[in-house]
Amino acid sequence: MLFRSSIIFIFSTDVVLPKDNILKLIKDYLGDISTLQARFSQTDYMGEIMTGELFLKKPGKIRFSYDPPHYLQIVSKQQAVLIFDPKNSGNGPLTYPLSYTPLGFLIKNDLSSLIGENNESYELNDLIFLNIRNPQYQLSIEFNKNPLSIVGWEFKNKMGETIRIKLKDIRKNTYISNEIFKTEKDYEGFKK
Repeated sequence: MLFRSSIIFIFSTDVVLPKDNILKLIKDYLGDISTLQARFSQTDYMGEIMTGELFLKKPGKIRFSYDPPHYLQIVSKQQAVLIFDPKNSGNGPLTYPLSYTPLGFLIKNDLSSLIGENNESYELNDLIFLNIRNPQYQLSIEFNKNPLSIVGWEFKNKMGETIRIKLKDIRKNTYISNEIFKTEKDYEGFKK
C-alpha cells in the first residue's frame, strides 16, 4: 500500500496546468507580495556578471544595490527609474520612464497587464515561464512550480540586448524600511 501511494505522489507533481490556471496562480502569487528582498545576479548582453541586493516594497518602490566594484544603484521614484552610476559622477542619474522598463510587473498592485493576448505561459520540467511582449521590450519571467516562487527574468530591449536576472535567498513580506528607497545619498555620491 505504501509503494502504491508513493508512485501516485511522484507522478502527481508533473501535472500540466491549463494556461488560465497558470496565469491565475502567477497573478495571485505576485499580488500576494507586499515586500521582497533577495540577492540577485545580473548577466548583461556582453556576458558581464554583476551581483547585489534587490529591495521591493509595493506599491511602486524598488532598489537594486550593486556590490563592489560597481556600486551602481537603480531606484524607482514616482513614475521613473533612476540609475545612479558612479562612473557618470557630476552628470546626475540616467532617468527612464517606468513604462519603458520591465520592473512594472514587480512593483504594481494591478497585475492585469500580465494577462493579455500577447502573453503566453508554458511549463518546462519544474519551472513555469510567463512571456510578456510590450512595444518597448520582451520579458520572460521564470518561476519554480512547486511551491510557486519567482526565480528571475530575462529582459530583451528594442535593440536586441538581453539582460538576465536570477534571484536567490528570497525573503517575501518581511519589514523593509522606506529609508532604503530614498535617493538623497545617491545624489550626494555624484557631488564627490
